[in-house]
Formats: sequence, C-alpha cells, structure tokens
Amino acid sequence: MAPDKKWMELIHDRLDNAYKLGVNNFLDFAFTRLREARVIRCPCIKCCNTSSGTREMVKSHLIVHEIIQNYTFWYHHGEKLGEPQSNSEDVEDDDIEEAYGEDKIHGILRDLYPNFDADNTNIDGNDFLEEEPNLEAKKFYRLLKDFEQPLYQNSKVSKLSTMVKLLHIKSIGCWSHESFTMFLKMLKEDLLPAESNLPDSYYEAKKIIRDLGLSYKKIDACKNNCMLYWKDDKFLESCKVCGASRWKEDKHSGETKFKSGKKIAHKILRYFPLKPRLQRLFMSSKISSLMTWHQEKRVDNGMMRHPADSMAWKKFDELHQSFAVEPRNVRLGLASDGFQPFGSSRTPYNIWPVVLIPYNLPP
Repeated sequence: MAPDKKWMELIHDRLDNAYKLGVNNFLDFAFTRLREARVIRCPCIKCCNTSSGTREMVKSHLIVHEIIQNYTFWYHHGEKLGEPQSNSEDVEDDDIEEAYGEDKIHGILRDLYPNFDADNTNIDGNDFLEEEPNLEAKKFYRLLKDFEQPLYQNSKVSKLSTMVKLLHIKSIGCWSHESFTMFLKMLKEDLLPAESNLPDSYYEAKKIIRDLGLSYKKIDACKNNCMLYWKDDKFLESCKVCGASRWKEDKHSGETKFKSGKKIAHKILRYFPLKPRLQRLFMSSKISSLMTWHQEKRVDNGMMRHPADSMAWKKFDELHQSFAVEPRNVRLGLASDGFQPFGSSRTPYNIWPVVLIPYNLPP
C-alpha cells in the first residue's frame, strides 16, 4: 500500500512536520520497493526524476526545492497501478486531484496498461531503472511523463489532462486545425506563464495523446473502388483489376503529383482498427461491466427498450447458441451513409463513413 500523499500539497510550508513526515514516508516506501537500490530518482521540481541520488540528497532536494505536484503516481519509485492508498489525518484538505479531473486521466492510463508493473526490479535485485523498457513500457512512460508534468510551475493540472480536454473541445466545437493552433499560441503567449508546457500547434498536441490509442491507419484505394493497396498489394503502382494509376496526375503535364515529397493517392481509406477498440471496451473498468448488461440487468417485461428485446436478437440466439451462451460476446451493428462535408467549399467531396455500433451496452 502506498503512503498517503496529501503532504505533497504542503509545498509552501515545507518545514512543517507534516511535510517532513510525508517526505520520510515517501523515502521509506521507495527504498523498500526498490530493494537493494542505493540511489533513487529525485522527484523534486529541479531534477524532475531525471537525476538520481542517495536518500539524504533526495530528502534535501524535496525540502529545499519541493516535490513535483503532479507526480501523484510514484511509478519511478515502485508504486503499482491500482495500488490502494493509505489515508492520513495529518492533512485535512480534500483530494485536490479529483477536483481537477487528474484521477480520471490516471484511470484511463490504468485501463490502457492494466498489466504494466511499475515495480520492475529484476531477479538479481538491480535497480529496475537500468533496464531497457519494451515498446509498451515506453508508451506508458511517455504518457506518465506528460501526466506528471504540470502545465506550468505549481499548476494543479497536468499537461496531458489539459490537452485531452482541449482536443475534446476542438472536436465537439468543429474547430479547424489552424484555429486550434492559433488558440494554443494565444494561450501560451498571452495567458499562461512564459515557462508553460503547452504545445505550440495542433500537430504537437496530437503527438502528446498518440499513445492513448486514438489513431487510425491510412490505406490507399483504387479511384474506381476496385481494391485497396494493402498487405501484399501495398507497393503496387496501379490497380490490378482496372489498371488505373494509384496516384493523382497533373492535368497538363501528365506527371504524378507530389505533396511534401510524397505521391498523392487518388483515394484514401481511413481505417480505425476494430480489434484494439473491442479490447478497449473490456479494458475499461467502467465499460466492461456494462458489456453484459443485456444479460444480467436488463428487465424482460415485453417492452422494446434494447436490441436484446427484438425478435432479430432472439432469432440470432436460436441460430448461434454457442455464441449466445457467452454474454460478453460483442454484437455489432453496421451502418453506412454518404454525405458531402463542407459543400460550400471550392473543392467539395463525398465521404462514406462505415460505422460499427456495439449493441451490448445499455440504452
């Protein structure tokens, strides 16, 4: 069990006994978890977990320089995801983290990486910090670094949670990439302190959240919809069905068009991989319990409130009994329709989204 962390809010009174006791409890926890390690990473605002030191050095730094405010998950010091926290009466303040939504971001990280073990000491007892992390761990470390990095010094909110919220607003507000970049620059230049960690552009903001798994794949397609340039066909230059060129050509010269040094495909399919998104439903601690709602909590009173009440659902169960016996099996509905976004623009185009809807969830 990790020690109480409310002492971390007492950074303006670091000579207070409660703060000193918290520092000692933190050091006891870290050196116990890291076993035979003689030095640990220093989480003061000067070192930011990039430098290591002895117990006395780290203690001195935490009292002189203060601890990083957003380093509330001590993954560099042996704490495990989901580990319970002890409570203390030394500090009476409410949980500041919850008020600012940081606990929600931490929960997302816990759902994304449920098997990640921060207590990563090897069998020889060597400091786990010396081991080369695998790809999954590197993604986790990048996210946790942004999670613990405050938006600016002494900020109550982290860089990661700020970008998640801003990008959400951009999405529901239908902001363009350019307007979002302009908004970031205005915040950074006119409202936030000069040393803030806010990114400079939409592109930089996307890089911060890429490891949350919200990306998609681009797959070139034949302009006549004959085939996808995918897997064994991804290097073909023309359609193997109709023979049409894969690339756009200049109307006058007939030469292939380029953009940023790359050829421009006639059509592009943007593919959101299905398998990891289905896995994500069961990785989420909140959503996973809802995936069996149709079997365990739905009231069957003859009224149509859920797809499970329909004759089509019941007929499917009769035909596929081995599938129906497991309520966690995901039932998907497929829908597609075409429309023309930005119809008033100079270069209108049609788009046909194909959407899969999970029917397991409650209405």
